[in-house]
Amino acid sequence: MGALKCVCLSDLHLGAAYSVLTWMDASGKIDLLKPGATLSAFGKALRETVRGLSGPELPTLVLMGDVLDLGQSPFGAVAQAFKRFVEVLFPADEPPVFSSQLLTVPGNHDHHLWRSAQDQYFLASLNLPAYRDARFIPDLLQHTQLFAPQDITCDLMTNVMRGYPHLAAAQARVGVAYPNFGLRNADGTRCVVLHHGHYVDATYRAMSTLSGAFRGGDGRPRTVAAIERENGAWVDFLFSELGSAGTVGADLVTLYEMLRDAAASHQFSQQVGDLLLGKLSSTLGIGGTTTITHGITVADVLRGLVDVTLVRGAESERDSYSTVLSPDSVSDLRWYLGGPVFQQICTESESRTRDLTRPQGERGTENKPPVIQDLSFVFGHTHKPFQDQLAIDAYARPVAVYNTGGWVMDQPTMTPTQGAASVFIDDELNLASLRLFNDPANGKMGPVRAAGVGGFRDADNPLLAGLGAALGPTEALWTEFTTQVRAATELHAKVQLKAFFPAPSAA
Repeated sequence: MGALKCVCLSDLHLGAAYSVLTWMDASGKIDLLKPGATLSAFGKALRETVRGLSGPELPTLVLMGDVLDLGQSPFGAVAQAFKRFVEVLFPADEPPVFSSQLLTVPGNHDHHLWRSAQDQYFLASLNLPAYRDARFIPDLLQHTQLFAPQDITCDLMTNVMRGYPHLAAAQARVGVAYPNFGLRNADGTRCVVLHHGHYVDATYRAMSTLSGAFRGGDGRPRTVAAIERENGAWVDFLFSELGSAGTVGADLVTLYEMLRDAAASHQFSQQVGDLLLGKLSSTLGIGGTTTITHGITVADVLRGLVDVTLVRGAESERDSYSTVLSPDSVSDLRWYLGGPVFQQICTESESRTRDLTRPQGERGTENKPPVIQDLSFVFGHTHKPFQDQLAIDAYARPVAVYNTGGWVMDQPTMTPTQGAASVFIDDELNLASLRLFNDPANGKMGPVRAAGVGGFRDADNPLLAGLGAALGPTEALWTEFTTQVRAATELHAKVQLKAFFPAPSAA
């Protein structure tokens, strides 16, 4: 097999109380000065596994979004949580297993990292001769180049890493690519694209959808630049800055968490209904027992309306957890890969769409890049790890799709599709998923395993075989990890249950 090139992680949600990597006691109290037992066990097992797969050059750790939860926690807490992550993955008393040059591909909960990087890149560019002498100054960079992203640094992560002497000596740095990062082989026939996954989700393209409703169209932008231009500010405001919004942010986070669980949202809706009944009674003198018709009271109607509006969203969200991707999500994934991503590939290849989709012998222009024979797409965001293949018209073969899942327990109920994975990539652009865990079913959690998409890609996939073999010598470490993550998910579920359904007060 080729040497290990990248190890991809996403949706750690560092700093958030609902992250299973956060240290938490039985009462739900968190302490960001301590690494969670799950984080410690994961770091030790991952380091040893990667050590057994690495070549002369250390692999790059790629942090694929929502690694820092700026939507749930203030900057200070997030930075503190990231310190614990650095200590576990880059211990000072061991030889390094990852390159000191990391890459982050921000998501929705850490979108502000991209906003900050945009600003820094723009300000630095003003000192360049091309900008100084130009009559027109270009606007903010909408996205980085796919295969050769601009030299942009994530200052927050970089400064945290360089706070440790051994990493400062190594000139540790976290680069930024957004919203996509691509790898390709020498002849351009094999390509891997990494994206957090938020722009596959229609929720995060709400402004494009709204614009489409007013202007006509389906609300699906054709380019990556258009997606970010229309929706970036919306994502930044609502999902990446609430952690620093004080009590207002905390209230919105509480509402968000309530609506993640249908039963909890029902309870919450009843409380809202009671508050509205009290307001009607005090202002208009209308009591909840007032009958409207056929024994139906004002209280029945009001509570029913609130319940329907609040629980409808929660039920929809809950239903989506029954499968790894809903039909609408599959449609959105096809659009994103066959539309904006494909256009980005074509643009950077200086080729038109029809040239890439036609067989090489029919292109007619010998200097055009060859057709993409093998595309793999890695994303997170859904918190539901999986690997599969998806036929998309723009590509010659089905696209291999890998999801890295997530590390959260944000509702009191277990969902077997929810969990986490890490995707490994070697220098020949073979991929394999390290399936870390899924929520426990009946108190049991399956072992850590290597997985692929199957079919022609994995018929002779040396990385998949190598990763599977590397799990043997580290089995005890991964067993300890499984024990800790199961305990963490169960503890977080109990804490969420207590928060959602507090014990009734004594009469």
